[in-house]
Amino acid sequence: MARKPFAKIVRPAGKAAWLRVAAFIVLIWLALFAVIVASSGISVSERVAAYIDIMRGNTSSALKIGLVYADGDEVNSFTNGARLAAERVNAEGGILGQDLELLLYREEVSFGEGGFERTIAQTMRLAGEVTRQKGLFGVIGHEWSDTAITASAIYNQNDILYLATHATASSLTNHGFSLLFALQPDNSDNTEMVARYALSAGLKRFLVLTDKSDYGKEAGDFFSTVATQQGGEVVFRGYLPGHGRTVDQLLMFILENRLFGKADYDAFFVASALSLDTAEFIRRARELGLDQPVLGLEYMFSNTIENHVGKQKMKDVIGVSLFDSESVNVLSTEFVSSYLQQYNAMPDLSAALGYDAVMLLKEVTERTGTLDAGRIADALKVARYGVPFEGVTGKIVFNTKGLITDTDVFVVRHDGTRFQTVASYRKPLEWSSDVIERGGDDSALMPDPAANKEHTVP
Repeated sequence: MARKPFAKIVRPAGKAAWLRVAAFIVLIWLALFAVIVASSGISVSERVAAYIDIMRGNTSSALKIGLVYADGDEVNSFTNGARLAAERVNAEGGILGQDLELLLYREEVSFGEGGFERTIAQTMRLAGEVTRQKGLFGVIGHEWSDTAITASAIYNQNDILYLATHATASSLTNHGFSLLFALQPDNSDNTEMVARYALSAGLKRFLVLTDKSDYGKEAGDFFSTVATQQGGEVVFRGYLPGHGRTVDQLLMFILENRLFGKADYDAFFVASALSLDTAEFIRRARELGLDQPVLGLEYMFSNTIENHVGKQKMKDVIGVSLFDSESVNVLSTEFVSSYLQQYNAMPDLSAALGYDAVMLLKEVTERTGTLDAGRIADALKVARYGVPFEGVTGKIVFNTKGLITDTDVFVVRHDGTRFQTVASYRKPLEWSSDVIERGGDDSALMPDPAANKEHTVP
């Protein structure tokens, strides 16, 4: 039997377009509803259900997963990873005998004054649209912590499983939502790991630069606290200029100020809710001769950032990742091979997360034999004490709050050609070994004990 399409793009229409579409739908509905009413042997409830399906355009019997991707092109590593998994699921018989269909939704964020309020309103509308899909089994994605937290409340209220693949705010899993699962460690763990790696590699004095999002400020606070508690020093803390604004003014301040010079710091720590803002900082910093390591979190291991910056300029960019692209694990090597063959590119962390999220939903339904969200959520949590789920990112088990735990996380460092794994830890945090590879002689990066400067941007 031929398989149905595994992906469908869903986009909100413009107001004028909706008016024309609505008028057309009404005419079609009148004709179809007349046929339904005239049909014998059909109950009132069945007629109402058919009416709702017609109005919503729900004609597919496939099991649906909503895939919410970031503002931009729907063809990216995250959606590619999920598509690859969906193809495999359908080739293996679907989920409990039903074909799987991905519904792709593009989420938007707003910037400037009032941007946060608009973003929340947009997210609420989008999450409401997703939940109205008949046959919806679960939702995967949301790029930002603010949007993920907002959407999670709506999904939980509507008894829909939600796998948050990208959000890492520490507050994400603190709301008691039983159907929410975070597939990445939160900012607290990620910042501690990257700070410990930096200090072990001889990097002790930092310029901490973040945007003004809750994500950026939280990451900057966590990193600064860990670094200073363990013997490091925050020489300067400031803000990135924000989306759509030039980063050159900040870089000129770093180059020309009288408070500190290039010899007074060893590395940058950069955290922004938007990966392209981070990428632009790295690109311009390298072009202006600032070649110190750039530390970041889970967003650094990204094809988007690498493509924007260029591989050579990515040298000594450091981040954290659940996905070890150099693993010889059978699942990982098969995934890398399949992804390379299909997309002619190496998978990054987002690709691995998209793939694992889809495969996790298939595996948990096979174990439980049900599509009931509550029973599936319980199975995901108790797996920590039984047989864990395994993915290309390693062991996938969750604590009682739905936060991933008991798994290995890696520090990755770019060598000018690709990211390499240089250290690892286990979540809950446990330093597993010394630095695996430093990528060169770090002796020149040792701090000056006399330096003791700490400033913030006015």
